[in-house]
Amino acid sequence: MQNLFDYLEWRGDLSFIRDAFNEVDNLVFSVLAYLNFDGIVSEETGVDSIPLFEAARQFSKEKYRPYKDPFLKLTPALLSRAAQSERYLNIKLSGYVNQYDYENSKQFSAVVFSINNDLHFIAFRGTDYSIIGWKEDFLMSFMDQVQAQNQAVIYTKNIIDNLSGNFYLGGHSKGGNLAVYAAAFVDEKIRERITGVYNNDGPGLHAKIIQSEGYQKALHKIITFVPKSSIIGLLLEHGEEYKIVGSRAASIMQHNAFTWEVKGTNFVYEKGLSKYSLSINAAVRAWLSQVSVDERAQFVDALFNIIQATGAKKIDDLSKEKLAMAVSMIKTYKHMDDLAKSNLKKTVEIFFKESRTAIKDSIRADLNSLFLKKKPRRKLR
Repeated sequence: MQNLFDYLEWRGDLSFIRDAFNEVDNLVFSVLAYLNFDGIVSEETGVDSIPLFEAARQFSKEKYRPYKDPFLKLTPALLSRAAQSERYLNIKLSGYVNQYDYENSKQFSAVVFSINNDLHFIAFRGTDYSIIGWKEDFLMSFMDQVQAQNQAVIYTKNIIDNLSGNFYLGGHSKGGNLAVYAAAFVDEKIRERITGVYNNDGPGLHAKIIQSEGYQKALHKIITFVPKSSIIGLLLEHGEEYKIVGSRAASIMQHNAFTWEVKGTNFVYEKGLSKYSLSINAAVRAWLSQVSVDERAQFVDALFNIIQATGAKKIDDLSKEKLAMAVSMIKTYKHMDDLAKSNLKKTVEIFFKESRTAIKDSIRADLNSLFLKKKPRRKLR
């Protein structure tokens, strides 16, 4: 099956004038937003923009280090391939921001891809390899608004105020969540200039936000894609319908956008979610229903206090000097008060209990389906 690279090979010679923006272009931009464009793409918009081919040239020269995240390691190659295509090479990049605030648990990054002077794609980065980015994801389980969501609203307003024309918003994973949140909370005057909002396997929002006036006004513009075995994209609530995309990977690895199947200018669609996806989603919902908001907050604080005590800033830091890291974590846990320890233990136990139950039920259903099918009647001779 074809993927993003095949799309660039077969349709990369078609400019946006000859072939209009489509859903696969959305995913290309959303994935490219993961790249570190520090020192390459300006934070300003308009005259300070840089063509994609030049951004790719500078990136290959200055950002040569490989990406360790298995979900992102192909992204530099995607940039290089896009820079060689008629479709993408002259797209202008601007408005790049890359913010980390450890004190306030914020990881936020976004960039603008200008297809022409009157059509732009604002791409929000998903969760990267930073510890603080992962903590912010956990905070979403009990907070109506996290710092990155607030920043996404401010950023979107600023960009649209400073550029002419219409806009698409989009992102992969948390980036998709930020795109939807921004569309829901910008002023109506700004929202009118947003043509579409793409959420590529990103978490939903809390019910209170789904019911808000702003979300309801943006609802008809929101397009959500999830792979057949989605986990991340089914977290929290979705007011919009989602489209189920085929993937050549299994289970959680389907979150990797490079595994999504493409046909022409569209994704390949599936009829329904896998039993694996439904089982994990049921486990997460059962877990959340048994753990109060206060307990979730205490759990997140306790978990990340342990992790941050190691001095790790990125996920891959935890794989270095594993013994020293483990000792540091144990010491931090021992010095926690009894309530924090109890809550941490309870929350983890409930999650694993619900996960085991959901997966067992899924396996049982599969076996029943396999062995209890009615045998076809023999024809009488």
